Amino acid sequence: MHGTAFLAAIGLAVLAVTPSQGACLKPVPPTCALERIPFASDTAADNCRLDMLKFRDAMGGYASCLGETSADQEKAARDDYEEVRIRFNKRARGEFD
Repeated sequence: MHGTAFLAAIGLAVLAVTPSQGACLKPVPPTCALERIPFASDTAADNCRLDMLKFRDAMGGYASCLGETSADQEKAARDDYEEVRIRFNKRARGEFD
């Protein structure tokens, strides 16, 4: 009985890491990039910029993963990143809607 459960767990693990099986995990944008208030300090702005660089890299991987099955989904992911980047840049310049 334990052997069957073990094999089932291995099977699920393999499915979870196979991009073609829909295992592309969308990164969450940094909250600091989406806020509509000025940065409290230069340090806060720099920390957010570093978070944005990590997010950029993660979204690039996510978009590439999606691109293995759909060019449209890859483009949509890259567009999603671009929207967050634009909002971060506006906040960094002190521009609020």
